[in-house]
Amino acid sequence: MFLNVLMATLTISVPSQITQQIDSEVKRGRFATRSEFFRNLLRKYFSGQLKLESFDARPLGEIKLELAKTGRYSEKFIDSVVRGLGKSSAYAS
Repeated sequence: MFLNVLMATLTISVPSQITQQIDSEVKRGRFATRSEFFRNLLRKYFSGQLKLESFDARPLGEIKLELAKTGRYSEKFIDSVVRGLGKSSAYAS
C-alpha cells in the first residue's frame, strides 16, 4: 500500500563540484535522483544515524586561507565558497 505523502520543494545552491559528485552517485545507481540523495541524508540525520557539526562563523579570509592550504580546491571553487558564505545569514551585517 502506498501512502500519500505531501511533499514540499526546497531549493538549495551547492558548488558545481559538489553537484558533480552527487550526479556521479546517481549515475552509479546509489540514488535514483538528486532529490533522493538529499532525502537519504535528511532521513539519516533525523533518525540520529548522522551527526552534523555546528557552524561557527569565522573570518572569511581565514576560511579562504585554510581551504587554499589543503591544495585540494581550485581558486575558483574557494572564491565561490567564500562568496556563498558571505551571502549567508551567519555573515549578514
